Amino acid sequence: MRNDIPLKYSWANLRRGPGRRSGETSGMTARPLFMSFCLALLALGGCINLTKSYPEKHSYALEAIRQGKTHASIPGTVLKIRKLRASPDFEGKELVYRTSDARYERDFYNEWFVPPNAMLTQQLQNWLTSTGLFQYVMDSSGPLPATHLLEGTVTALYGDYRATPAKAALGLHVLLIDPAKNPPAIVLQRDYRSDIPIADRSPEALVQGWNTALRSIFDGLVDDLYKGLPHRQP
Repeated sequence: MRNDIPLKYSWANLRRGPGRRSGETSGMTARPLFMSFCLALLALGGCINLTKSYPEKHSYALEAIRQGKTHASIPGTVLKIRKLRASPDFEGKELVYRTSDARYERDFYNEWFVPPNAMLTQQLQNWLTSTGLFQYVMDSSGPLPATHLLEGTVTALYGDYRATPAKAALGLHVLLIDPAKNPPAIVLQRDYRSDIPIADRSPEALVQGWNTALRSIFDGLVDDLYKGLPHRQP
């Protein structure tokens, strides 16, 4: 009987292990190569910022603070202010820019804190309360019967970027009604518009321009109310 080891169990085959042919790479050799590849990827990741940053959203609000004189109130007058409407172009919360005669753009990342018609209604109520023209000023849900009703529409609220310098454009259509008449009578109907040049095209500068425009429009409205209201006190 021969004691020779068969070819498939030769010493070379035993070193390679059973079932592995000549020329195959052992797991012991492939594992260091794989680890080296992973380490190279980690080192590369340390040099490259794989995180993607997105612009932050910012919210703004208009504020009109009146500093003029206070008028003598008309006794017994109650002004109720209905919530202002806004033209469809300006009823959204995004800031609006006009870049050409036919093109408007909305800014998704810079917006109003509350819808602009609600914000302007509150500012108008605060302003007219501070004038003293009416004995009482309240919103339309107030408990007292109204001697006058005021309603309006925001007709313009955009950054006018068609030329340099850019401007803050604001427009308001106002209607003052005497509900005691039958039918109710229109006491005042007027369009107000203000375009204020701004220092730059940043949202902050634009909002400051709108605040200035708002004060200008409210001042004009108060002057017209003072002249047009019957039985006003000097």
